[in-house]
Order: sequence, then C-alpha cells, then structure tokens
Amino acid sequence: MPASRHPSQSEGGPVRPDVVLLADQQDHLRAPVAFHLALAGYPVVEATSLEAIRFQSRTSRPDVVILSDVFDHCELPQLLAIVRAIPELVDVPVITLSSDPSSGRLVECLHHGARDHVRRQDGADELIARVDAVLRTDQRLERLRRRNAELEFLGNVDGLTGMATRRYLEEELDRLAAGAARHAVPLSVVMARVDEPSGPSPLEWRQRRELVLRELTYLLAAVRRTDDFAGVWDDLTIVMLLPMTPLEGARIFAERYRAVVAAAPIRSDAAVIPITLSCACAEVGDDISALLHDLERGVMELQEAGGDAVTP
Repeated sequence: MPASRHPSQSEGGPVRPDVVLLADQQDHLRAPVAFHLALAGYPVVEATSLEAIRFQSRTSRPDVVILSDVFDHCELPQLLAIVRAIPELVDVPVITLSSDPSSGRLVECLHHGARDHVRRQDGADELIARVDAVLRTDQRLERLRRRNAELEFLGNVDGLTGMATRRYLEEELDRLAAGAARHAVPLSVVMARVDEPSGPSPLEWRQRRELVLRELTYLLAAVRRTDDFAGVWDDLTIVMLLPMTPLEGARIFAERYRAVVAAAPIRSDAAVIPITLSCACAEVGDDISALLHDLERGVMELQEAGGDAVTP
C-alpha cells in the first residue's frame, strides 16, 4: 500500500497517515469504495453498524468519516446527530455518500452537519478528491490555530525572562481582581524597580540591564508562591500579583524580595554589580484603573528619597 498523501502528526507524536472511517451497511457498495481509498494511500477502517462506528472511533481515531446517508433505518438528521455526538468524532469532518443524485439531498446533508457530500454516481475519483480537499482544509485550519496560539503566547510572555508581558499583567490583574471581589478575598500588588547605581555610566548600565533583569527573575523564583503571578512592567521593573494576600502580607513579601536581591550582587565579567530595589505595595480595591500607575509614582518617590526601601 502506498504511503498516504496527507500524513497527520499529533502533538509531540510520530507522523501517521490519515485514517478514513468508511461507514456503509451495503457490502456490495462499500467494498469497492474501500478498495479505491486504500489504493489512493488511505488506511481504511470499516463499520456496518452504529456500534461499530463508536468502536472504530475509539480504537482507530479516524481523521475523516465517509458516511452512507442510508444507515440503520435512521432519518438523516438523526443519523448525523448520532455520529457528531460520538466524543472522538466531535471535530472530525464527515462526508456523506448517497445514491440519491438530487441537489435536495446534497442540501439536506450539508444542512445537518456534513462537511461535504458525494453522489455514488460520480465515482471513486470524485470521492477521493473530496477526501483530499477536506483533509487539506482541516490541516490548514489546524496550522492556523497553532500559529495563532503561538502568537498569542509570544504576545503574553516576555522573551528575556519568561514572565508575563505588561499587557498580560494588566489582563491578569483584571481577572484576579474580579475573582477577589466576587469571593471577598484580598488581593495585593507589589511593584519592584531596580535602583540605578551611581557607579557605572548610563551606557554601561543599559548594557547590563538584561543581565540584571534575568537575575531578578531567578531570585524572584526563590521567594514567590506557586499562585503568585509575576510580569515585566518595563526594563527595570517587575510586578507581582499576590492572591489571598492583604496589604501587610504584600509588604512582608516585598521586604523579603528586597533583602534577597540586596544580598546577591550580580557578577558581570570581572565586575560585581550591587543591586537594590524600591518596592511599592497596594491592596486591590474596587477601582483598579489607576492602581499600577499609582504604584509607579510610589516607586519613583522611594527612589527620589534614596531607594532600597519598601513603602511603609
């Protein structure tokens, strides 16, 4: 048997050929269809009852179903509804196969959920072409879905640190704030900004910012809890969302983080870079529209006063 022209690949799994489930109770019509599909390179599993369709769906995981429109004396709407309700076939395209040459039968099959429809009189070549087209379309859609998921992921994750981006932080704050209000539990936010040292020149400091931000990420992992959510606000600032935490707990967390960072200077080539943080804290209330910008102002005031501190 030649290899399938349309191999599928499961996430992280091996490449396998597309499998066709051919459901037809008429032996003399089913056999030649199965023969031509196999000749075209498609592994075919056959079913002659609704129970066999369910069994083959579980065991073979078909990529497309070819379904006779006359089956187990079911009316067409009922038949398609039964097939679409099988969990393994929820997202699998169904192509109906009919001896009825009328356009009315075509419209009826498509209306009740078939992806495509083929008249038996059109022959095996027409059926195989339709199977090819349906599978190509599904594969393009799957690639598009994966690409969109990748783009969404990349848009939500900072490439340097692996933490959330500024936009994602704001979205997560909205979500967590809504949950905190609904369940009447506290939620606090900590904004920690690196105090720029006076030693290195501005150019040297800019060159070291990536190293500093990565180190802040590593140190944050040592003090944050599993449920805490962290993201990058800008090149020198990290924001932590602390669920189930009142303001005093946020201050304790910020002080612990500040102390850990102060105790771990960063080594770059032969230089040792002392790092300190200014941390502003707030408990989330009813109005969060200006919360993060208020924290920014609080951090700036701390730094103007000398930095290396947590809001009282």
